[in-house]
Amino acid sequence: MRLRSALASAGLALLLGSGVVLSAAPAQATGGHHHPRGIDLQEDFDVIGSEVHELTVDGRTSYYIDQGRASGRPVVFIGGQGTSLEAYQLSDFARTSRAALGLRMISVERNGFGESQLDLSLGYKDYNKEVLAVLDHLGVRKFGIVAISGGGAYAAQLAAAVPHRVISVHFAAASPMTLPNRPAPNCTRTLEERNEANIRWTHNPKDWWAVPGSPVLKIPGWQATAYLDAVRSFYLGGQLGDPSALSHEGMLPCSADAVADVGKIKAPTYLYYGGADTTVPPSVADLFKQALPNVVKSTVYPGEGHTVQYRHWEQIMADLAGYGKYTVVCTRGRTQLVPNRDADRLVARGATLGLCAWAR
Repeated sequence: MRLRSALASAGLALLLGSGVVLSAAPAQATGGHHHPRGIDLQEDFDVIGSEVHELTVDGRTSYYIDQGRASGRPVVFIGGQGTSLEAYQLSDFARTSRAALGLRMISVERNGFGESQLDLSLGYKDYNKEVLAVLDHLGVRKFGIVAISGGGAYAAQLAAAVPHRVISVHFAAASPMTLPNRPAPNCTRTLEERNEANIRWTHNPKDWWAVPGSPVLKIPGWQATAYLDAVRSFYLGGQLGDPSALSHEGMLPCSADAVADVGKIKAPTYLYYGGADTTVPPSVADLFKQALPNVVKSTVYPGEGHTVQYRHWEQIMADLAGYGKYTVVCTRGRTQLVPNRDADRLVARGATLGLCAWAR
């Protein structure tokens, strides 16, 4: 429903952080004045994004967000190449479902992006140390991992480093550049040469996050929030559009210890790829299936592009929460978790995958 028509019909709408909408039509008093009787104003603040926390260990400060109840299942969220922890906000269109599934999402800023100070000597293993330091600080022992696009390289490294602590691993349109069977990385360009190529992105952050034609554009505020992530990544820490962090991250697959010992990853692994993705093609899923010992679910969504992870974020969350044997569908106007064996039959009868909002 459009906002204008919603206000016209409801009179006044207050959207609370809990997702509950309260509405009241103000009573008319004599003389044309309004009485506030019946208007229920909130007691607490609504949520504006995620609070960023700091943790300093051995002289280096890590920045992280921690969303969800402390009793929830902890999940480390690793965004795509060149993104900051702000990228997690792009999934908050399903905050209500995340809370219902009992997930606690933790994201740690990567080297040189956002507020993180760039250190060109740091690599994948150093990021592992930062993430584990944050988790230990929070008292988190066991955790899941979800990685998007270029974050897949970090996720494989993290899961291989502490396999005994990982509940499950979820690769969404994820890069295979730390797998032993990865495509050969391009290691011919220097940092300076990469900077010359990447400055177009860091000086035009809207270009880095533009997703023309993607179904996620129907989510109110999604594109604007994506642009804010690019601004945080390339400017917030005083980088002023310096492409060095982006270039350094692109060079990490060329480091001596880039290939992870993924044979150690025994946790259930889930794959999600878009059939029409030209950035990370669906054939990459085969590389993960060949390299990882326990891939329990691999899905290629026909016609989906490189934002497949957001279009099917609710399914990824269900899998993260331990409901891998269920599929999120919209059937008869209601979003439901149904057994996987029933999903195809329901879709054939007109149901759609994911939240009902996608079908509207």
